[in-house]
Amino acid sequence: MSEHTESHRELSEIPGAAWAMLRRAVKDRKHAFRTPVLCTVDADDGSPRARTVVLRHADPEGLVLRCHTDRRAGKIEQIGREPMVAWLFYDAKARVQLRIRARARVHLEGEVFEEAWARTALMSRRCYLAPSVPGVSAEGPSANLPEDLLECEPDFERSEEGRVNFAAIETRVIEMDWLYLRHSGHVRAGFVWGEDGKMSRAEWREP
Repeated sequence: MSEHTESHRELSEIPGAAWAMLRRAVKDRKHAFRTPVLCTVDADDGSPRARTVVLRHADPEGLVLRCHTDRRAGKIEQIGREPMVAWLFYDAKARVQLRIRARARVHLEGEVFEEAWARTALMSRRCYLAPSVPGVSAEGPSANLPEDLLECEPDFERSEEGRVNFAAIETRVIEMDWLYLRHSGHVRAGFVWGEDGKMSRAEWREP
């Protein structure tokens, strides 16, 4: 996208353009928005916890962003206690940053869970066959994978053993902060959605 296009967008055009980038990232492994940072609040001391995840689903109509995780990971308990999360997306080539506040829900069963698990590739399912809880102490560098799967993907039957450790994190966007970086001065805008899914605020912001 040219600098002229981004810096001269109408305020009303920005959410659609942002969601278009998010939707492309779900399909394009090389898209910069494919691997955003997801931030949660620590369940014990209230401090922020950030990690890179893979964006798996983006629905502008439902205001939904989704990623997957091991249900034994700390972020599951963190979201259980405090469902407010933050996403950070940055595309260096397009010079666009998105900061998003959202309310998260963890799916351990049901329609969203089943759809997400069915769409998960065998190599990605391998991660959920990890014998140890993610993040616990280890005696040394560890891939936390079964020995026979260190260099290959599981077959379908073997991969199904990992569903007990799988979780889908679905978040509903509440606020989006859009920032376009340019040498002549950055451009920033903000958007807020209400509980009814309708936009309640759209404004230019000082960068």
